[in-house]
Amino acid sequence: MGKIAEWLLKHKNTIRPETAQQKWGDIAEYTARECPKKVANLFLLCCLIDYQTKTGIAWGKGSQFIKKVPCPDEVWEKISNYTREEWESEANFKGCGLHWMHKAHNRLWQIAKNICFYYDGDARRIWQETNSFDALCRLAYIGAGSQISRMIVGALKDCGQLSGKCDVKADVYICRVLGRAISGKDASPTDAMDLARQLHPSDPWQLDWPLWNIGDLYCKSTDPKCSECVLAENCLYAHEHTH
Repeated sequence: MGKIAEWLLKHKNTIRPETAQQKWGDIAEYTARECPKKVANLFLLCCLIDYQTKTGIAWGKGSQFIKKVPCPDEVWEKISNYTREEWESEANFKGCGLHWMHKAHNRLWQIAKNICFYYDGDARRIWQETNSFDALCRLAYIGAGSQISRMIVGALKDCGQLSGKCDVKADVYICRVLGRAISGKDASPTDAMDLARQLHPSDPWQLDWPLWNIGDLYCKSTDPKCSECVLAENCLYAHEHTH
């Protein structure tokens, strides 16, 4: 396991080089300083849409929606001003097109209500003057979901808005790569987070980006490209299936 962690950390930014801004948008321009409310709200909206959909599509949808809001600073007020029925209606769903899954679209209404009630419609207040653990708890409390909350906290760490360690976002890619590399089979989300903590106890999040890219590029659910995979030398699954 030590070799896996060493390799992942060494090649964290070389498997698929991308800057924080390319991954997380304009909030990355404000490292270790307060960003504008509009930037924070757009960042959070796009992260919330980034659920079982491609990141580029999520950020495109979020950006398109916020441009339609007369005052972008008030995007959460705009959403929460709908009645629940209006927001969840088929006509409105097709009109705003925020997500292809109804439940992912629908939950934004309650999240918006919570952000307005607890944080006065300002996403920055979720993570300002706190640490990564407390921010994670706040995100989960407003309804962001456990894994999306971890991604948001990790992104805020990447962008210098938060400090402290956090877990990987245990999505299907990371569960597959970590599970196959260490035990030869896909891991559950809980097991994947535990494995990441064992590999890099000081901050498991640092493994998230290289693991995700290996899953996206090589470690397919069927017909994985073990012969091409950069982690194959240290992967139990690859050794069992290619030797």
